[in-house]
Amino acid sequence: MPPRDLGLIALVILAWGSNFTAMKLALEEVPPFLFVALRFAILLPLLAVLKRPTIGWGQIIAIGALINMAQFAFLFAALRADASAGLASLLIQIQAPLTILLSMLVFGERVRVLQGLGLIVALAGLGVFATSAGGAVTGVGLILILMGALSWALGNLVLKRVGRVNTLALFVWASLVPPLPMLGMSIFFESSAPFATIAAMSAQGWMAVIYVAVASTVLGYSIWGALLARHPAAAVTPFALLIPVVGMAVAAAILGERLTPRDLLGGAIILAGLALIQIRPRRPR
Repeated sequence: MPPRDLGLIALVILAWGSNFTAMKLALEEVPPFLFVALRFAILLPLLAVLKRPTIGWGQIIAIGALINMAQFAFLFAALRADASAGLASLLIQIQAPLTILLSMLVFGERVRVLQGLGLIVALAGLGVFATSAGGAVTGVGLILILMGALSWALGNLVLKRVGRVNTLALFVWASLVPPLPMLGMSIFFESSAPFATIAAMSAQGWMAVIYVAVASTVLGYSIWGALLARHPAAAVTPFALLIPVVGMAVAAAILGERLTPRDLLGGAIILAGLALIQIRPRRPR
């Protein structure tokens, strides 16, 4: 892979990893449901320049409901009070083994030996957090993040049915789904005056929301999609394992978050499991 593309990968990993710290900063001023609505409403002007993918509206709505809306509603709720940004960037990656398990059940896909071993190892790491809730993540926070990961995994099943498509355009068009439902839930559960909350946001709050919307979606998906078009998936996707590493490092540097030895052990076990899942055995010629 040429140095230019390695630099682009590093840029995407930095954007996606630091995204969790930006989420944490935004949630200091905006409640979770309102944050989801605002984050995706910011992307709607891009509909004017991105052509709608040639797939059914049902698939676009499903991806918008599962990945754009449910995933982030659960994740933001966890970050609001129950989980550190660095740990959330790691635990949300449980979506990978969940996707494999669901693909087995729904599509009848077979699991390779290394994938099966990786699943067991990742779940063992998750068990470490389940037995030590109360540190960098509470029991409630862990459940919320797992629900977000499950929503992401269910959305991945829809993506498998979609096939090859312009990922950036797909996720921008799927951004039509969250704003109104999340605004309604915010009014019902969080505040009867959401627009007053938005008006009271500081410059730091707005910068964090815009960063989450633009860096993770526009920048991240456009570059990642271009890299996958130029290189085999097996050469690109393993770099995604660096996202939680960057996430924890940025959270430590900016938010001062520190993980306990038990948290680090659980995280290392999960990363080892995810690494095993990513390994692709070479096929004989």
